[in-house]
Amino acid sequence: MQKEEACHQLSEQWSRDIIFLSSNQSLLDLARDVNVPAIAYQMPETDTFLHADMVVEGFEEVDMTFLQRVYERHFNIPWTILETKRCIVRELELSDLDALFSMYAEPGMTDYMEGLYEYEEELEYQKAYIENMYRFYGYGMWLVFEKKTGTLIGRAGVEHREELNGDMELGYAIRTSFQHQGYAYEVCQAIMQYAGEELQVHLLHCLIQKENTLSEKLAIKLGFSYCGDREIDGVLMSDYQIEW
Repeated sequence: MQKEEACHQLSEQWSRDIIFLSSNQSLLDLARDVNVPAIAYQMPETDTFLHADMVVEGFEEVDMTFLQRVYERHFNIPWTILETKRCIVRELELSDLDALFSMYAEPGMTDYMEGLYEYEEELEYQKAYIENMYRFYGYGMWLVFEKKTGTLIGRAGVEHREELNGDMELGYAIRTSFQHQGYAYEVCQAIMQYAGEELQVHLLHCLIQKENTLSEKLAIKLGFSYCGDREIDGVLMSDYQIEW
């Protein structure tokens, strides 16, 4: 059987039913050609770096959650990061943009944070963000949805900040019409736990504009302590930190 015929048959029958694991780059390339999710096993004694959806050096981390995320990443399915009692936190996908613009259009939403770009520019920005942040780092700013209605009610997540010398910042913003209901505290608590358990991050900052008293109160409630001021892009910010 010719390679092209084999690729076609595999692609038609099994591309969404299997995950391929190999230490052979030729076989990994075949998996790519037939659109099959692939994990490369990088054996300790080899100097050749393998290319696949994910590379592992051992199998301790390969569980059902790991396999599911390899599958989702290959087929551009956004990861569900975590769930709380009332919310789902997941990665942004491009089909979320209309809902995102609707949320940002609510009065007061951008009083203490930057707004979005024009639609087409924001679309290109988010394409790059998905590729460079989610795919490369596995974290970033995520979307928050209310379980009961499926409504987009906010954004929250963790990111590196150059101004923090490589430390990570916890960011959060809840839709104006859903504020004062405990959503931000509920979601941020869960993200902090996720950062510690899944990302091995045990130091976080919150950078908050001086006038944003609601965010300052939330940071303190979450256990952050005021550690001084920083001027970022001409704006004076309070630096709150927590280490655990």
